[in-house]
Amino acid sequence: MEKRELAIITLKKDAGEIYSEQIRDFLGDNLKINLYSFEEGNITYCNEKLVILSVKLKYEEIASLCSPDTQIIIPKLTFEKSSFNKISKIDKNETVYVYNLSRSMALETVDLIHKLGSGISNLIPCYPEFESIPQNSIVLTPGEEIFIQTDNCEIIDLAYRIIDLSCIVDIAIKLNLEYLIKEDLLKKFMDKIIPTSYITEKLLVTQSKLENQFDFLLSSIDEGIICVSSDGIVQFYSHVAKDILGINENEMIGKYIGEYIKTCDFSKIANNEITHFQKLTKVNNIDINLEIRYTNINLFSGYIIKVTKFYQAEKKQAKLRSQLMNSGNVSKYIFDDIIGNSENILNTKKMAYKMAQSNSSILIIGESGTGKELFAQSIHSSSYRGSGPFVAVNCSTFQDGLLQSELFGYEEGAFTGAKKGGKIGLFELANNGTIFLDEIGEMDLSSQATLLRVIQERQIRKIGSDKVIDVDIRIIAATNRDLKKLVCEGKFRKDLFYRLNVLPLKISPLRERNEDIFLILDSFKKNIDINFKLSDEVIKIFKSYDWEGNIRELRNLAEYCSYLGKNVIEVSDLPEYIIESMESTDYCESLLVKNTNIEIPNFKRSINDYMFVLKKVNEAYINKERIGRRKIYEYAVTEGVFLTEQQIRSVLLELQDYEFIKILSGRGGSIITDKGRDFLEQNK
Repeated sequence: MEKRELAIITLKKDAGEIYSEQIRDFLGDNLKINLYSFEEGNITYCNEKLVILSVKLKYEEIASLCSPDTQIIIPKLTFEKSSFNKISKIDKNETVYVYNLSRSMALETVDLIHKLGSGISNLIPCYPEFESIPQNSIVLTPGEEIFIQTDNCEIIDLAYRIIDLSCIVDIAIKLNLEYLIKEDLLKKFMDKIIPTSYITEKLLVTQSKLENQFDFLLSSIDEGIICVSSDGIVQFYSHVAKDILGINENEMIGKYIGEYIKTCDFSKIANNEITHFQKLTKVNNIDINLEIRYTNINLFSGYIIKVTKFYQAEKKQAKLRSQLMNSGNVSKYIFDDIIGNSENILNTKKMAYKMAQSNSSILIIGESGTGKELFAQSIHSSSYRGSGPFVAVNCSTFQDGLLQSELFGYEEGAFTGAKKGGKIGLFELANNGTIFLDEIGEMDLSSQATLLRVIQERQIRKIGSDKVIDVDIRIIAATNRDLKKLVCEGKFRKDLFYRLNVLPLKISPLRERNEDIFLILDSFKKNIDINFKLSDEVIKIFKSYDWEGNIRELRNLAEYCSYLGKNVIEVSDLPEYIIESMESTDYCESLLVKNTNIEIPNFKRSINDYMFVLKKVNEAYINKERIGRRKIYEYAVTEGVFLTEQQIRSVLLELQDYEFIKILSGRGGSIITDKGRDFLEQNK
């Protein structure tokens, strides 16, 4: 919201700063205050719509520097109690001189001291044009330096005057910020100053207290409350009503209610003396439940209007129904539960949050295990349907024909085996909430046609029933398949695809945001209360691994590592499928085309040497141990095989050339490949 601007113009810079600080005590940072002073000479042209001018004689001069619609306030000033206490100690019969910068300002100060009840009858105004003040006199000054002779005089500095409370309230009202003036601030200020009008200040404090209590009462009511007079003029309204109607603070006060609720003729209600009226109507394209009651209490005669967003009452019913059925159909996750700092996932979350504010269908596209349902629940939680039910159904788990009975429900006796009393469908259960259709690509064509009608008509019909049921739901669908390809193959309806694909949301696989892998892994470790570390080699493997199972696969691996009972996870600790998949860009293809009849290569040494080394590498792999040429040499010495450490190194390099083993970098050792195991099996 754009800040209101206020100009404060004073003779002295210090006075302006005091007034500014005082106003900010009440109105905070909700307005911008610009300070000008004649002392600084920085007054040119005032663009502000409200000007506080402390010097009455300068009114014409300042008015000429302002735009025609600028309001200029000459503030009422008063003294703080601490200053006025100094005056009260003076003998009432004394002759007291009151000094200020001009004759008119000195007269104003004398008048103020009289109004505040000083009791001193002989107050004489003085100003710089005076030649001198009689010796041994008492001189009062409101924070101004005295520029005339004051031999042996008692100078009492009352400090700068401050703005009176009634003027503060006037400023707040003109800036539409009066709601910021709270009871505690009023009390604090009243304890500090001498009010110029005791009755006015007392009434302000009392009224503020009553208004705060009334606001507290109204804030505890879900419905919006508007009070209008018999002729339809708005007297007040609650914050809830303000939010429902989408208006600003106090915008409606004093205006005809028909300007804001145009779909209801209030003049007809008043003329016909209707005491109770209820209607479902639209305001700003939102369905509003409107209830109007005539009331006559003490001095007020008019109407109390209760406004409620229609879906709010429906939400409560859906929530109660969900509790009664103990269905557990509620969302558990919000966007903060989606872990990741990569630009990829942050942009996806940002886009998903924007989609949550809409009511259109969303199609989430992503590989298996990427967290499609997590996004769906977060979208639901962040939408206006968040307090309603969230119903998830996996379309691939039902055979053709059975899905419809789950989605739409059925009547008793609709088919053989139907439950007594029938069954409520998931669409009806999701009313006023969200239904999540996972694996939508697996839905049979018959169910697709029925789903299309639900999206178009927003109505369902139970199997075996001739009645239609209105439903207000949002559909979020998800798939890991190419729906466009399925449309081309005739396996998915084109019209349904475009109905669902209003807001497409693509979730990237884990391999495209590998900077998030270790953040997600840490969260899984916390959940299972285990703390292990990864070796540098394992970290490299994780970064280059394909993660075809995505986050679900990473969670499974975290659980697997927790059962190993090791502080550091090495390469040899990893499941075989991870190591095997690193050997080929397409692991599945390598399995399918694998040729088990491996020809014996033309080795440089005896085949027995190669079989010995290969056997030791295989045993280490089975035992999840790391093995290098030095360990193999120790086995050779023990078993009487005549191989030096350098010869073993040459054998390992040659085995790697034939893709029988893979030599890892650093101290990772060597691991046997699938081809190496097949070669061992073939030649054992």
